[in-house]
Amino acid sequence: MSKEGFSEKRKFVRFLISIPLKYAKIGIQQFTGAVTKDISAEGLGLITTEELPVNTPLSICLTIPDNGEEIPLDAQVLWSKNDGAGNYHYGLKLKNTRLKPIPLVLRTLNAKF
Repeated sequence: MSKEGFSEKRKFVRFLISIPLKYAKIGIQQFTGAVTKDISAEGLGLITTEELPVNTPLSICLTIPDNGEEIPLDAQVLWSKNDGAGNYHYGLKLKNTRLKPIPLVLRTLNAKF
């Protein structure tokens, strides 16, 4: 899709940061490891090798690197894109929650230094 016809629909700033997470389709207890591509107050970008259909509901658990804290979230796949190299990039909408991404980003960056 060309950027000429692209209209930004995000309400919140996205922070480009890689935070480890586990996810599973709702109702399935098997979690898969992945990482975020970016994060905002109401959504996140997910990179994984598993193909997920649009509208798939997910249980997510972010793992904050500074102390291993796990943050459980529910989300839904809004869009997907295959990068041609075996990875899928997803846009997820968080359900019934709003994150405070700045502290998460700062904690992740702090753990790396």
